[in-house]
Amino acid sequence: MQPMPNKIPTLLLGLLLLSGCIPSNLLKPQGIPDDDPRLEQVTGMEQAGEFATAAALLETISETAPAPSRASLLLRAAENHLKAGDRERAAHLVREIDTRELPAPDFHRRLLLAELNLADNRPDTVLRLLPGPPPVQADPGRVLRYHQIRAESFRLAGNLIESARELEAADLLVGDPAARLDNQLLILQTLSTLSTLSNTALEMLQPSPPGVEGGWMELALIIKSNAHRPEAIQPLLGAWRERFPSHPALPALLDGYFEKLKAQYIRPAHLALMLPMHGPYAKAARAVRDGFMAAYYQDDPGNRPRLHFYDNSNEADTWSLYRQAVDSGADMIIGPLDKASVAQMARAGELEIPVLALNQVPPEVTPPRDLYQFGLSPEDEARQVAEKAWLDGHTRALALTPQGDWGERIYSAFTNRWERLGGLLAEHQGYNPAEHDFKQPIRSLLNIDESYARRRELEQILGARIEFEPRRRADSDFIFLAAQVDKARQIRPQLQLHHAADLPVYTTSHIYSGTESLREDQDLEGLMFPDIPWLLVAEAGDPLSRQNIGEALPDSRTAYRRLYAMGIDSYRLLPHLARLQTSPEEMLDAKTGNLYLDEINQLHRQLVWAQMRGGSPRVLGYAPHMITSPGAPAPQVEQLPSAAEEEGAAQPAGSAH
Repeated sequence: MQPMPNKIPTLLLGLLLLSGCIPSNLLKPQGIPDDDPRLEQVTGMEQAGEFATAAALLETISETAPAPSRASLLLRAAENHLKAGDRERAAHLVREIDTRELPAPDFHRRLLLAELNLADNRPDTVLRLLPGPPPVQADPGRVLRYHQIRAESFRLAGNLIESARELEAADLLVGDPAARLDNQLLILQTLSTLSTLSNTALEMLQPSPPGVEGGWMELALIIKSNAHRPEAIQPLLGAWRERFPSHPALPALLDGYFEKLKAQYIRPAHLALMLPMHGPYAKAARAVRDGFMAAYYQDDPGNRPRLHFYDNSNEADTWSLYRQAVDSGADMIIGPLDKASVAQMARAGELEIPVLALNQVPPEVTPPRDLYQFGLSPEDEARQVAEKAWLDGHTRALALTPQGDWGERIYSAFTNRWERLGGLLAEHQGYNPAEHDFKQPIRSLLNIDESYARRRELEQILGARIEFEPRRRADSDFIFLAAQVDKARQIRPQLQLHHAADLPVYTTSHIYSGTESLREDQDLEGLMFPDIPWLLVAEAGDPLSRQNIGEALPDSRTAYRRLYAMGIDSYRLLPHLARLQTSPEEMLDAKTGNLYLDEINQLHRQLVWAQMRGGSPRVLGYAPHMITSPGAPAPQVEQLPSAAEEEGAAQPAGSAH
């Protein structure tokens, strides 16, 4: 999904490394001679970025160091191991430290434990380890790390306003201008994401008088409101600076960054749309096209590109249509839509002009650099389910998925992500989607069939019937359900009937039709799912909102409603592709979610989470943006369980599973 495996976002990681090396180099453990040349060697290694070598030398020094200094040497070694990427060794050293040798409070050790748990995507544990405020006498470099770690933990926990406040506190402590600019960019990214859930969210949260925090909120609103009109940003920034003349936002943030943003905003002048007009994909293509044209006509007439339509009903015509578009002078192509045609483009080698394909295919070979793949991937949703469940504190999953290709794809995406995060799958059962009674797979999933078997054995032994209350398995803490809406309405009551009413159920957007059906959806009570903001978030005043599009295009209320939002985005994201290509942290607030690119130019969507309550979805917030890679396994690192937190014990993340 993303190029960096299980890591803190790049900007924050860089800030942590920069701030983390300052206090360690200035501290000399008591009991070690001041002229010990090995400590000078360690400092040189740290300054040169040779963290693994520095850690090994520190461990060697600690072997003969007296008790008062051994603990601080091992802490410094653990910190260097962490910077070198060896989380397991860092956690092992922290666990081995005798906490009685550390000064109270053991702030340095808690910082290291917090960083280990943050790298393992455990924000709840981090916030328990680092309650506020930091010690008064703490080193400023460590206080900076404290705020940065808490900021990222609040973000992962979905508390964006507290995340931004921690970043604002960190901003006062960052000395390096480049690092401070990065920190300020994180503030704006965090607040811009917060505003996406509601156009009035930041306005309602603004303090009075606005002060520094209010200034950041206004600046984030300027960015969000003008993402599609960069030419309007500069005068608004000037007016903002007049309102906040003493605000700490760096001049480079207002000038250099936004000049760069404007330079990366590239509008195509001539677009070719390659979509099927007949055949099995025609209805889907019509929905995408209608959404595209709605966004096209909402754009300023002076910004609209020339359009040329090509009928791609026959996949065999894909490459010849591409050549026709190139020869006609198009500078970008939208389409094709079907997977077979997209696979042809992915195998093309080099492309003369960029292509925004409207589907995604697994990479058989490295796709062309100018091929962008945009689709409403169910696999993306399944991965976000795994991430949401993990961040909610769950560790053991049950999975109930339909038999067949669709169910296998979703199950595979969920389990791969879940296990790489460190979670365990206690049981998986497939069900036949053509049936209506799911008693048998549900009983097997919950181990209730074993409970019935034990009853039969006892009755045979005793020769009498036994009063019996079946019990479900107790070794799991949530269920992942993959189902279309009609099947979900049948399965959810049967799960409750079989004693699973107390188990949280996470699923995908396929259980929600996109239209509130209070009577029919009562049976979906409690199900949690991610979906596109266009269907879940009210957008008052937006001509491209679901409500306004529904009035203008009644067909947008059909089963293809999500494709209308995809059509809108396929037009509006084109000028942003160059910016999105620079980093997976660069995102576009769009109708189908917050869009971002991975290393092979596949677009992914950060979705909004909702829970069914009383027959309608209740919005919970955005899924955290986790920078992850589906191909990289998650290392099993040490973490601090809550029950042993004050005792200073650390154990492997998977040991309690």
